[in-house]
Amino acid sequence: MNTRLDAPLPRVEADLESSEPSASLLTRHAARIATYLRESALPPRSFTGRMTGYHMGWLDRDGQPSRCSPGKFVRPALCLWSAEACGGDIETALPVAAGIELIHNFTLIHDDIQDQDRTRRNRDTVWALWGPAQGINAGDALHALAFRTLAGGTLEPSRCLLAVRAIADAVLVVVEGQSLDLRLEGDPQTSVRTYLRMIGAKTAALLGASIQAGALVAGAPSTTVDALRRAGYLLGLAFQIHDDWLGTWGDPDATGKSSTGDLGRCKLTYPIVAGYARMQPAQQQQLRALFRDGAGDAAAVRALLETAGGPQLTKDAPSHFARKAVALVKALGLIRRSADDFTEVADYVTRRSR
Repeated sequence: MNTRLDAPLPRVEADLESSEPSASLLTRHAARIATYLRESALPPRSFTGRMTGYHMGWLDRDGQPSRCSPGKFVRPALCLWSAEACGGDIETALPVAAGIELIHNFTLIHDDIQDQDRTRRNRDTVWALWGPAQGINAGDALHALAFRTLAGGTLEPSRCLLAVRAIADAVLVVVEGQSLDLRLEGDPQTSVRTYLRMIGAKTAALLGASIQAGALVAGAPSTTVDALRRAGYLLGLAFQIHDDWLGTWGDPDATGKSSTGDLGRCKLTYPIVAGYARMQPAQQQQLRALFRDGAGDAAAVRALLETAGGPQLTKDAPSHFARKAVALVKALGLIRRSADDFTEVADYVTRRSR
């Protein structure tokens, strides 16, 4: 572990919100991931440690210990699954998995600032408490901590370098995807192809790299590594499309986020793209006007989407990509348990309520 300025945060079990059934793959090593993350945390007496600890759910806004949700751990769990499925060791892969989770959370902090989202996981976001400038600092701190964690284990150096390179490449793609996301705001006429390119970058790339990194840690053949990365990418598309559905029709108490944020911000989501394609010309004109004016009238936008099909409009779309991801994994001939685990998590991704 890295040297810290004071004692680490106390070891606790992961609190994975038991109100919703989850895939066993996501819970099997959750406590181990949570403990490793907390033992690698920035010192809580530092201001960046306080902000990042708050975001991760370890501290409250005053810097006191807290037991809030740490998130779903989808990416680190898939990294460990991939390592194990390819014959690797979980303990050796753990620093890489933890680093990936920190990378994911760095992007969340910056995403909240850019989207002006004031709540996440049923709490105020970092920037909502300390301002956008300090939120940027907190995100930057998690980014640096992530790469320190990625390189902090006992993994053979050449494999470690390959995993770090894969994650760094994915982060560059994520930033490009987030830039495209911001550029496409207010344009409901965007094609499905462009939308998929955007979410493929901002969401699917890191999820694919998480599985890729686990395979690299295990020393898997390049063909296996590439197939697993592609499966993760397809799973990421399914994840984001369903996330867009939750952002439009999900229960805010379950998701921990506002159900009007994306609509009020005129974000380009799958319901918007698919709904626009199904609307009559007059309805399309109304939607363009709402987006062009930046009216922020979430109720009016949702009403137009209801006329195009409502919740059923995009509810089944994630399954298309999830099935393709499962087919790729099954074609690799992994042991049955590993293939079954991935199938279960793919089903969870397309059915989750948060």
